[in-house]
Amino acid sequence: MVNNRLSPGAEKAQKEQPSEREIDILKAMARGYTSKEIAEQLFISENTVEAHRKRLFHKLGARNVANLIYKAIEQGYIKVKK
Repeated sequence: MVNNRLSPGAEKAQKEQPSEREIDILKAMARGYTSKEIAEQLFISENTVEAHRKRLFHKLGARNVANLIYKAIEQGYIKVKK
């Protein structure tokens, strides 16, 4: 029988990844759009955008928007053109 349980350290390493929609919102945030503008562009409510933003902060472990964008670039969710 195979043990499918993860060790305590492996559980932390296996963080939940942002969804495609969350990445869309992340990219729009990085471009400087407000939640209202993002909602209009993606045809969703502003409350939905705020919910996605909140989950992004949790998933990436960010403290503020600047830190969120930094971590998104660092983890490859946002590509920076040179």
